[in-house]
Amino acid sequence: SYRPDESSTQIYAEGAWLQGAIVTGVLYGVVIVLSAMCWRSLWPRARYHGTGYKMNRFLLCYVAFLFVVGTIYVAFNSQITQMGFIDNRLYPGGPSAYEEATSSAPLNTAFVVSDWCADLLMIWRCTVVYRDTRIYYIIVGLGSLLFLGTLITGTLWLVIVSTPVQSVNGWMSFSLLFPYLCFSLAINIFISLLTVMRLLYHRHRISKVLGLGHGAMYASFAAIVIESAAIYSICSLLYLVPYTLNSPISYAFMQLLGEAQVVAPLLILYRIAVGKAW
Repeated sequence: SYRPDESSTQIYAEGAWLQGAIVTGVLYGVVIVLSAMCWRSLWPRARYHGTGYKMNRFLLCYVAFLFVVGTIYVAFNSQITQMGFIDNRLYPGGPSAYEEATSSAPLNTAFVVSDWCADLLMIWRCTVVYRDTRIYYIIVGLGSLLFLGTLITGTLWLVIVSTPVQSVNGWMSFSLLFPYLCFSLAINIFISLLTVMRLLYHRHRISKVLGLGHGAMYASFAAIVIESAAIYSICSLLYLVPYTLNSPISYAFMQLLGEAQVVAPLLILYRIAVGKAW
């Protein structure tokens, strides 16, 4: 038999790491396609000084930044996978042990920055839908505090996992990632619920006055928000739940989460770019 002299648990963990890296590359392909679609829709309007051209230019830069972050993430994730499975194949415990004990500053930074970008976009969209309400400034203040919280927790995680002790205690990066992601997930769900509640309220009022067909835009936009939040939320839960159960499959979903955080905002931005969102 050509089976390596390793336990079934160890082989399963290595398979989870490798499969996670492969699917992460597939998600990066989605990022490329969505980015190209956004650029194609935004570029003509951003070139000329028409209505909303400043916003279109900002969104164009935002899409470009997300694309760069997603590219950095998949590049360094692939590098660590190569280092674990090829360059350091004989590391004690195998490739899975090497990957768990290794911390990459560019990879970690890209992961956190993509999370910040996703949270910031969701908070901005929430303030847009509450713009003409009496609680607008409360929503802005609440959103600012929540983003400040994720900014602080993300920065602390980056600082801690980048210390020299990480060279021999890389497992700390996973232990500290858990509370950070729990906080970020809670923010994402809360902001999404606020946004959806406001849009459904608009749909109800307009449908009541003008008929059911006139509230369709808000229902569609609510679906976009739910869908984009669900991508991030589901990937987060797929990592957090197996992690609490100490299952190696969490290694695969942790890698997917980095690109899912880029895909989610790109979906919203594309709908905005083609004029199908508020």
